Amino acid sequence: MNKLLFGLIAGLLAGFTTSAAAETADLKYGLYIHYGMDTFSHAGEKGRLPVERFAPTSVNVKSWARAAAQSGMTFAVLTAKHESGFCLWASQACDYDLAHSAFKGDLMADFIAACKAEGIVPGMHYSIPDAYNEGAVHFQGDVPPAYFKVIKQHVTELNTQYPELRVFILDISSRLSPDQFDELSQIVKRLNPQCAVWATDKGGASGPNHVSATVNKSWMWSLKSPLTPAPQLFRTYQQCQSAGKAFVLNVGPLPSGTIPDDQLAVLKQMKNLIAHPPVVVPVVTAPAAPVPAAKPDAAERLKKIKSLFDQGLISKEDYEKKVKEILDPL
Repeated sequence: MNKLLFGLIAGLLAGFTTSAAAETADLKYGLYIHYGMDTFSHAGEKGRLPVERFAPTSVNVKSWARAAAQSGMTFAVLTAKHESGFCLWASQACDYDLAHSAFKGDLMADFIAACKAEGIVPGMHYSIPDAYNEGAVHFQGDVPPAYFKVIKQHVTELNTQYPELRVFILDISSRLSPDQFDELSQIVKRLNPQCAVWATDKGGASGPNHVSATVNKSWMWSLKSPLTPAPQLFRTYQQCQSAGKAFVLNVGPLPSGTIPDDQLAVLKQMKNLIAHPPVVVPVVTAPAAPVPAAKPDAAERLKKIKSLFDQGLISKEDYEKKVKEILDPL
């Protein structure tokens, strides 16, 4: 290989590395968006929903990117495939996807365009547990070869069709073997060298690069889902900052894609807490009062003084003076 060609290749590789670092250097606080087939489930409903259930007339993805920007976030992550196995893009690997639903459009492309318009870095979440491909949601256990083949095709499709993705979260990646995780990472780096691949642990809420938490405790939208108080979320945010990890805060949009007002209110409270952290006043414990030195018993001292006087060893004047010194403090 001649020096000119070697230098060109080395320069390109260096450029990729620098760009990737620049793209992910400020990924400290981001918006997680759990939106998918489960958004359309009914209360108490069990089992796989039919593909026709995903039928929003439109999805307000612009509100997602706008909420992230207004909350002081720098990136946003959408659940391209969650645990139901439903794909939010047109996949050649299965028929449980956006193309076979009643929705007409490209949600992933719209999401990325909305992020670009707001100056937000776009990312995606890909769940390894998959009820469609595995028959049930499994958080443990090895990934069999047949299903891993599907995962590889999905990862290839996403990073080919959407090369502007910059964060790729492999959820419950603890199920993957080291070789499987490395193979998926290499696919992403080959097709999309500027994209950061983040792993998660068995619980799925954290990994070496990030910690996630949710405003609505059900993650996906649910009519009666309680909210997590902003001060509690802020403490997790602070812990992430101290640990040098990204904090990804989740919301669950309505079927229309609109983030409910009560969830937006928590995001606003978080922004205020970050801008104006509460002052923690240290508790100062008052020093204990000094313990006076133990004194001999007054009666015993008087007895000794009286004995000295009786023996003529001290004068009456000295005796009365000593007695006064003993009795005055009492």
